[in-house]
Amino acid sequence: MSTTKRCSFYRDSEGIGMGKGLGYCDFDGAQSVCDGDIQFCEKPDTTRKFLLDQKSKEEGGGKEEELLNLNRLESLNMKSSNYKVLVVDDEEPMRKLIVTLLSQKGHQCVTVSNGLEALDKISGNEFDAVIADIVMPEMDGIVLIKELSKHYQSLPVMIMTGHTDEYSAETAIASGAREFINKPFSIEEFIIRFHKMMHEHEILYQIKVKTKDIVFHLQRDSNEKTEKLKGEIEDLKNKLTSLYELGGAVGSKNRPG
Repeated sequence: MSTTKRCSFYRDSEGIGMGKGLGYCDFDGAQSVCDGDIQFCEKPDTTRKFLLDQKSKEEGGGKEEELLNLNRLESLNMKSSNYKVLVVDDEEPMRKLIVTLLSQKGHQCVTVSNGLEALDKISGNEFDAVIADIVMPEMDGIVLIKELSKHYQSLPVMIMTGHTDEYSAETAIASGAREFINKPFSIEEFIIRFHKMMHEHEILYQIKVKTKDIVFHLQRDSNEKTEKLKGEIEDLKNKLTSLYELGGAVGSKNRPG
């Protein structure tokens, strides 16, 4: 088996080298004869510098997009509360990473290593959110979500996984998760997704409360108060739409295709 590492500028061509498998180099439009083996490149320094510059631009573009999304989240003028979060992952380094990221934002974290421990911990404590891995011993994340959906329907859950071929965002959301993130992830993406999930949760709760208030005031013919509440609900729905659009922007770079 050949171990030759093909250069990204190599192009196949059956008409070169009398059938000996040679092609040509497409770097900078030169189209010189080449066999694609980067060990024997005629201009390795120039080619390497170009590839590194391209990689830097791509990574820089990703960072700029994440910072733009952070700014969009902040532009909604929604102050983040300090949340109590249950972190569920069988890998200690991942638990420590999540705790560090959330603690830096003022949130309190409690950690467990599997779904069964999570259910036991939740039964005796109040949490504002759960962040859980999917693949874990004893009880995996999908089963955990389904159990939480039965007994704690309003509790927002973010699911994490590095097994994207086996578990999709659609599977997690259908099971009851509010948010989904692929491992590995950047710090910016994690913060965006977590705060987006919590803002959505708070907005939906406020809409529910104000809708009940509208019913209360309608029964008492308080038209002025009713119209004010309707306006407040419309503003909340607009913020919710902005959050959904933000979620689409954050998720698009992780979609295949």
